[in-house]
Amino acid sequence: MERIGVVGVSYRTTKVDSLAAAALPPETGASELGELARLAGFSEMVYLATCNRVEFYFRAQAGNHDESILFHLRRTIADLTGGTSQLPCEDELYLLRGMDAARHLFRVTAALDSMMVGEAQIAGQVKKAHETAHEAGILGGLLDQTFHESFHLAKRIRNETELTLRPVSLVTLVQRKMESHLAASSAAVLILGAGEMAGQCLRMVRSIDAGRHVLVGNRTPERAAELVHGDPMAWSLPLDSVALEPPVAGLVLAATSAEEPILDPGQVEAIRRGLPADEPLLIVDLALPPNVDPGARSLDGVELVGIEEMREEAEANRERRLAEMERCEELVDHQLVILRRRVLDRSLSPVARNLHSSFDDLARRAVEQTMNHDLAHLPPEDRETVERMTRTLVKRLVQVPLRGLKGAAWEHSASVLDSFLRGLDGVKAGHGEAS
Repeated sequence: MERIGVVGVSYRTTKVDSLAAAALPPETGASELGELARLAGFSEMVYLATCNRVEFYFRAQAGNHDESILFHLRRTIADLTGGTSQLPCEDELYLLRGMDAARHLFRVTAALDSMMVGEAQIAGQVKKAHETAHEAGILGGLLDQTFHESFHLAKRIRNETELTLRPVSLVTLVQRKMESHLAASSAAVLILGAGEMAGQCLRMVRSIDAGRHVLVGNRTPERAAELVHGDPMAWSLPLDSVALEPPVAGLVLAATSAEEPILDPGQVEAIRRGLPADEPLLIVDLALPPNVDPGARSLDGVELVGIEEMREEAEANRERRLAEMERCEELVDHQLVILRRRVLDRSLSPVARNLHSSFDDLARRAVEQTMNHDLAHLPPEDRETVERMTRTLVKRLVQVPLRGLKGAAWEHSASVLDSFLRGLDGVKAGHGEAS
């Protein structure tokens, strides 16, 4: 495991401009990534760049020191990009090796290291970086396996904890409420206001339902007309007309800068009467002070949600997410144990083959010698029985040192496997000279 690592810079270690400078040019393709990995001395590499981090996950030779890795990576990035991209000074970088690097990848993929803990986008970004590395032909061994384990962990955290279930941003809260309501209602949407927040509301509606009828009311009709320009399913109207003759709408998004409420309980009731009896009216009031009189909360079939309530919900969700972190870290530790076991099994495969070959060679020599002398009188069928029994014993005896090697490697280091293999080579060479 000590051969894998990560060199990175993130929002935790540096400023935005240094992050941007560390990122490779957007047009960097698979061939350029392959060349970067080759020149930096990496047998495997995954390049991950988001708005909050730039990281190079790698697999290097066992003897490569941190200083050497940083030197070659820094120089290679600068050379291949003509100085456009440059890693910041070492104080702003982190370089992790082995299980520390695996733990970091696990926490990144599972959004435990994100600026907004539990956000959903990072897992997809890591998967995209993983796919790009495969396309470049610079992934397919131990590092590849580590990434697959990180994806499995992210799925477990998503399914076994509530980390990602509760939104912690106002935008996400609003969008989820809108999605849930619009899925059950076919009525039009009424947006009060034509400023930046109102524009964002219209974009969210369109991301959920591109064909939904939308009405935009504003004190300055020209601004409302400008907001709906180019949208064939949206219409503008004066804000006064909304108050005088409330239109039929199943969802009201209020986002004006008015100092007094625009809709009183009577006007809200008028909007509600235009809907089927079993269809509720949802009002999301994003304005401060409120655009909708709080008295509308007492109306049947009306759900009024204000910005302060959403802030309180977001804060409560944030606290619940933090409470889930302990469980998430336990899952990280468990997945690291699984990864280590699989790496050991992978490392033991050549050891098992070599061990079986050595035992089989020793047994075959001993049986042949005995068959040619003490048991020379045995008929062919008995000889075959002895040879079959010997092969079975070899298979069983090999398991004894393998269990010991696995335990030693688990307690200490996989390097004991390399030492053991070198010992086997010596034994083979010795037999060769003796014969």
